[in-house]
Amino acid sequence: MFSLEGRTALLTGGAGGLGRAMAAAFAEQGASVAVSDLRPGASTEIAGELAERYPAQAFAGVSMDVTDEASVTAGVAEATKAVGSPDIAVLAAGIGELQPIATMSFQQWRHMLAVHLDGTFLGIRHTVNPMIERGWGRVICFSSVASLQGVARQAHYAAGKGGVDALVRSFSREVAADGVTVNAIAPGYIESPLNELAPPGRIEALTESVPAGRFGYPSEIGALAAYLASDEAAYLTGQIISPNGGFKYCHHLGD
Repeated sequence: MFSLEGRTALLTGGAGGLGRAMAAAFAEQGASVAVSDLRPGASTEIAGELAERYPAQAFAGVSMDVTDEASVTAGVAEATKAVGSPDIAVLAAGIGELQPIATMSFQQWRHMLAVHLDGTFLGIRHTVNPMIERGWGRVICFSSVASLQGVARQAHYAAGKGGVDALVRSFSREVAADGVTVNAIAPGYIESPLNELAPPGRIEALTESVPAGRFGYPSEIGALAAYLASDEAAYLTGQIISPNGGFKYCHHLGD
């Protein structure tokens, strides 16, 4: 089940922890993968590691700025040349920032929306037409518990992700009859090396707010993405799926 043999995937933000886990999950299920990121060295490194493990499949690292349409167009063309036209588009590029609205600049607001909302739109716009023509495609966007519950000092981030949620629900209805599904993964708190940079007490407070008693593992997000990309998920579309261990709002985040 959940075989992706013969499929091709393009991941934006692919050099991050979640991107790496999803690329590995897709490769393990038989897909060829183009890993795109602002850091071309990192994406090329991941592609090289996967190529060594799965020599029968094609892998490539691609440089892409999801806020720049010309860069997205060029990146998709490069990915298509290297591994084939994407059957699966995973739009995971993102940034994070803590900033109260009272002191947030318009530039900060616009940049956050450009990365998350504009970047998701551009990724869809420049990959979906070949999927429609083939009658098969998977679009997997990335949202967050921030859009579902709200998080203090991340209103711009939550707004961007809320826009992604609405985009997924609406666009899924446009292409459902074309064999293309559109869903979003809205993770809760996931294990990451960046957690080591958190202020004292923050990780402990967050963990206490997760009934499962731990942060999620990147591999769990990879497994969910592999399912959403598979034939078995053909009837699942327009959904915002949140693997979050039962997370409930943590007041410590507003301190």
